[in-house]
Amino acid sequence: MADAKATASVASQFLAAFVANLISLASGYVVGWNAVSLPVLESNGTAGMEQPLDRPLSKGETSWMITLVILISATGPSLCSLLSHRWGFKPAGYVAGSLVVLGGVIVVLAHSFPLLMLGRVVTCLGTGCTAVVSTTYINGAAEDHVRGALGTFFALMFNAGILVAYLVGATSSYRIVCTGCFVIPLLYLICFFFLPESPQYLLSRGREDKAEKSLRWFRSAGHDVAQELERLRADTDARSQDDGRTRMSLAEFLRDRACRLGTVTAIVLNLNQSLNGSPVVLSYVVQMFSEAENGVSAAWSAVVVAALQLLATFLSSALVDRAGRRPLLLATNAGMALCLAGLGGYFFAKDSQVDVTAVWWLPVAAMSLLLVLNAIGIGALLYVVINESFSPEALPIAVSIGFTAHTFIVTAVIKSYVVLLDWLGLYGCYWFFATCCILSNVYIFLFLPETMNRPIADIISELSGKTKKKEKKLQCSPYDRVPVADTKT
Repeated sequence: MADAKATASVASQFLAAFVANLISLASGYVVGWNAVSLPVLESNGTAGMEQPLDRPLSKGETSWMITLVILISATGPSLCSLLSHRWGFKPAGYVAGSLVVLGGVIVVLAHSFPLLMLGRVVTCLGTGCTAVVSTTYINGAAEDHVRGALGTFFALMFNAGILVAYLVGATSSYRIVCTGCFVIPLLYLICFFFLPESPQYLLSRGREDKAEKSLRWFRSAGHDVAQELERLRADTDARSQDDGRTRMSLAEFLRDRACRLGTVTAIVLNLNQSLNGSPVVLSYVVQMFSEAENGVSAAWSAVVVAALQLLATFLSSALVDRAGRRPLLLATNAGMALCLAGLGGYFFAKDSQVDVTAVWWLPVAAMSLLLVLNAIGIGALLYVVINESFSPEALPIAVSIGFTAHTFIVTAVIKSYVVLLDWLGLYGCYWFFATCCILSNVYIFLFLPETMNRPIADIISELSGKTKKKEKKLQCSPYDRVPVADTKT
């Protein structure tokens, strides 16, 4: 009975997270479009099928299509951050969704490479806004005890979008695959219209009546909205007294101690995600599955990989508010390090002319487990931790920095992999990625605070050093019987 009440009390928050992250579903679909459409564009259709463009695309052109749109998407968070600061998350969400719809329409209608590139650029400019729109909007409306699970919706819906693209690509034509590029964001725009504006944003603009109405939408009937609104108002007033305003500029962001520490964490975790081997493994695991003589086509192998990641993200969503962020990150990083060490050992033995036929299953098993652990750990929790490490007025800037850093880091890793392969060998690359996982765990163990079930204001106080100062003051006398405030759960 208690579980039923708990579920009912957060149903509207989970519904809002699903709707707000339909744009994440569209972003995943846009990424999955590459895998299923670029081979068709390079061959320009097959016998008996319509040719998508006026000519086949070269490897160089498809490479530019991938690289350029990745770099263009890095500008999306800054644009969305500016819009959300000035007009709110709802208008920013409309702009992001409209860009993706417009780009999708251009892609469907494109019959030449320049027009196709234009559509992809417009689309990825919109999908670049996804992290700010979906994660920060939901973070401002979520209760502490479900904030982690709601934060994983970004990765959950993104992986679901990739899976949908692979499924459509395995069963349909190129034009139908392209149709999904505007149908999904159009569905998002329609559904997002019915969600209220973020209560924290409304409160920061002094619109208390609308903030209360918004908060009541996100909470159950018996929830003490007045008390929570008072707490949010006190947090907003306290931040306003500290820095003189409720909106933070980039200069103020860089001067703030908590923001600097949070930015270091965001960069380290982005390095963790980019250097744990999963981007490289994901590029080759489909080929490995398809080359295995099991009768499974490359397209359906891609579906298997995407489904594997989606199921693992579901598991992370179920565990994150029970096991905690730090334990999940530490355990999955350790597991990925073991997988990568095993892969390195396998290929080292193979290069050393050692007979490895008895463990022929090891590469596929290790790669599959690596992708599962990545989806449970850093793949799902990256933006959960980032969202919980910054105050509401600093969060859009933080997400912009984190997303931009992630974009450039992933691009650099993929581009430099060939150089690493020549320098270290295949086994050396896997051992290098294993070392990166271990170093990430060192940072997480020593410096990352546990944020599960803690108010954002409490986490920011710890990062600012205020909590420790307060504890030291309370503990100054051994005869003081006042209990020390417990800042960790």
